[in-house]
Amino acid sequence: MTAGYDMTIQSLHLTAPSGSRVRIDLSADARVSAVAATVRIAGGSFGTGLQIGPRGQHEFTARHVLPGRQRERMLVHGREVVIAEADDQQASFASFIGPYHELLTVYAGPAPKRARVFALFSSLEIRDTAGGMVVRPRPATLLGILSEFLVIMVEARGTLTVPGPKQVSALVPKHAGARVKNGEVWRSTYPGVTAATKASDYTYVLACAAGMAEVNLADTVGAVESQQLTWLNDINVAWLAGD
Repeated sequence: MTAGYDMTIQSLHLTAPSGSRVRIDLSADARVSAVAATVRIAGGSFGTGLQIGPRGQHEFTARHVLPGRQRERMLVHGREVVIAEADDQQASFASFIGPYHELLTVYAGPAPKRARVFALFSSLEIRDTAGGMVVRPRPATLLGILSEFLVIMVEARGTLTVPGPKQVSALVPKHAGARVKNGEVWRSTYPGVTAATKASDYTYVLACAAGMAEVNLADTVGAVESQQLTWLNDINVAWLAGD
């Protein structure tokens, strides 16, 4: 073993929509099943939310989330954008298909006009890499990133929701938390839980030296509580310099 290298820990090196980079250390004994991101862009009276997921996100949404069919295809920034409409016409969605990820946004009601979708994606700087998709408003739009989150799902352990570095200070409690390996943790019961009896009845806010995460432990047949708590204790989140 190389000196200083811990084979029990796996490190994810991810890029957030803003371009900021983060390293997330997790126990190596559980598989990361999915990584996604959300970003909200706003300015003046305009605001919209977008979700970044792996290739295939659009097709999965059309089959399982908002069952529907394709309405339009077009090119934006030299990449394909697909517009689909739910069968009940109560919602529609459009996706920018990158080489590694897809960027999806949802509209209320029937599919919007082609020009409206083109205008949205044209107003964004989109740069896709294996580590994540950068999605930022172009300077001339006078828009900005209101919030961004990374979501990491780990089999039989739970889910981490990691807010962007600019949001961290507003989300960490002001009072001291319980000490864990890489920082402090606070827990609170889920709304509607009147008598917590297991670890998955709580949501956990984990604050590390250079980042934080909200941790939701899995409540599944394959989840072992002692393993989940050990996994929680090993998590470390560290935001690095942006691009």
